[in-house]
Amino acid sequence: MKTKLALAAVLLLTCGLGASLEQPPGPRPLLPEGQPDGAAAYYLARRSTPDGREVDLYERYQRARRHLVRMPRFSTPRSIHQRRPLEARSAAGQWEPLGPGNIGGRTRALLIHPDDPAILYTAGVSGGIWKTEDGGQRWRPLADFLPNIAVGTLAMDPEDPSVLYAGTGEGHFRELVRGTGLPLRGAGIFKSEDAGETWQRLAATATDDFHWVNDLIVSQADSRRLYAATRSGVWRSLDAGASWTRVLATGQFGGCFDLVQRTDRAADALLVSCGTFVQASIHRNTAAESPQAWEQVFTEFGMGRTSLALAPSDQDIVYALSASYVPGPGGQFNGGLHAVFRSLRGGEPFSWSARVRNSNPVKLNTLLLSNPIIAHREECELGGTNFVSNLGWYTNVIAVDPLDPEVVWAGGVDLFRSDDGGVNWGPVSYWFSSPPSAHADQHAIRFHPGYDGGGNQTLFVAGDGGVWRSDNARAARPTGPTAVCDPGSSSVRWTPLNHNLGITQFYHGAPFPGGSAYLGGTQDNGTLLGRDDAGIDGWNRIWGGDGGYVAVNPLDPAIVYAESQGLALVKSTDGGQSFESAVEGIDEPRNNFLFIVPFTMDPSEPERLWIGGRTMWRTDDGASSWTRASPELTGTARISAIAVAPSDPQRVVAAS
Repeated sequence: MKTKLALAAVLLLTCGLGASLEQPPGPRPLLPEGQPDGAAAYYLARRSTPDGREVDLYERYQRARRHLVRMPRFSTPRSIHQRRPLEARSAAGQWEPLGPGNIGGRTRALLIHPDDPAILYTAGVSGGIWKTEDGGQRWRPLADFLPNIAVGTLAMDPEDPSVLYAGTGEGHFRELVRGTGLPLRGAGIFKSEDAGETWQRLAATATDDFHWVNDLIVSQADSRRLYAATRSGVWRSLDAGASWTRVLATGQFGGCFDLVQRTDRAADALLVSCGTFVQASIHRNTAAESPQAWEQVFTEFGMGRTSLALAPSDQDIVYALSASYVPGPGGQFNGGLHAVFRSLRGGEPFSWSARVRNSNPVKLNTLLLSNPIIAHREECELGGTNFVSNLGWYTNVIAVDPLDPEVVWAGGVDLFRSDDGGVNWGPVSYWFSSPPSAHADQHAIRFHPGYDGGGNQTLFVAGDGGVWRSDNARAARPTGPTAVCDPGSSSVRWTPLNHNLGITQFYHGAPFPGGSAYLGGTQDNGTLLGRDDAGIDGWNRIWGGDGGYVAVNPLDPAIVYAESQGLALVKSTDGGQSFESAVEGIDEPRNNFLFIVPFTMDPSEPERLWIGGRTMWRTDDGASSWTRASPELTGTARISAIAVAPSDPQRVVAAS
């Protein structure tokens, strides 16, 4: 069935796919919503042993680097044996980056230089650390040889901005709820003393306790003091990272996520949210540099992952944005909003009150951590019925206007703003909008150091679509039952800062014949197409969802295959301008297939393709019809890789 849908059909795209991308001509496809937990499980399976143990990629990488240093190099014309240091030569040969530089990717960290705001640092969950010195007009990678590029948090020394810290690993997935495991393991904390040009791992963090570093802060009172929120609790260093002591351990639900500190005290007055998606709590220490114990100051039943923010202009005011954990019947908001809480007394016990809950009679106020547009299909007259799709366990961030403690920002799938202290909310971004609004799935909100609420209203956000900026953060935003329907109803405007920012997460890719064009499937950014003549910043999305495997017919490059998550294979006969479903004849249940379904084209006969779930399937007519080609696998195994022998198309290998 050919895709012939109006703009409304984009509603079921993975959250925000179209927001950051130039769209191809023609209608946009209707696809299932993105599933970051499915992506996590897929990544974990690919780096685990058959008995379920995760491979230590850091140590394997280090061994490979040591081996590379020892390898001899020869200059063929002169036959000269060379042993130059690894960093002094191009260890990987002469490679040219192709991009995409304009798409972005999952980004959880963003720093702004306090004295020169044109200097920003960001980090992709699978793209390492990047720096811009012109406000985001062009980024460049730092530390290409960083042993782990799953960077989830960055911190800057307030006394010396050239000193930076990077925490690796991403521990923001609800493995206790869905059994998906943790997606991207880190390798500790890294430090730079030259504005990010070189990095060294802090030796004391080379332990299991620092495999997932979720947040880092440097003391405003003494920059030798560092605090890290990890999957094993809160850790403190009094000597700039040389040694660490755990000062707050977590229980069975494990993990601390969000650290905030007061900047108006000589002592380190800190708050932290701990607990995963089943039960969370907030803890406080008014002198965290001392032996003083941490105190639990707030929790309640059903309170899941929680993010924190202090009001810079009145640091007695603290906000908390909590996801819900109420599964089963009555759990409409499971993973969505639980509540926004506020304390007016620095977070002390019995000072917290709910500003808004998911039981609020105003529907819009309940959707801060849900996909707002698909919850308003009926109100927006888009066809279909409303349903609530929640991502608060994955995308959950809150921030307070530097000058007004009543102006609060919340980031879930989209961005919302409250102008009355968190009681009422209105949308300020629309992930489905074109021209662009901020890409979906928010992970960081940062205000410009010179923000004054008038001439300077600049705000930066980072999420699954890289880095974005608004220059009118206080502009009017809508409220009411149709506020999410029309992107034009919000006056807040967004500009993408993804220029040469190569942090997009690819699952698979393939070149067109000749190699001057190429495409691949990506996490939360669909299937992307790049060309030499368009350059690194000229990529386009040609299909939505979480993009997966791709293939190009070498005899007729207008025939292109792509997919989104699950069994959602599609075919184009016009080079990717339009697609139609290509799964006719496959009657195997969708849940028999992996999140990213492997398929491959026979190199001897491009009309023949293979795809697998718990059964192998074959087509001999370019995916017009499929036939079952194998018995079903036993147990719970599912096909994860397929290869066809180039020299003998009768030989096909499928692995699970």
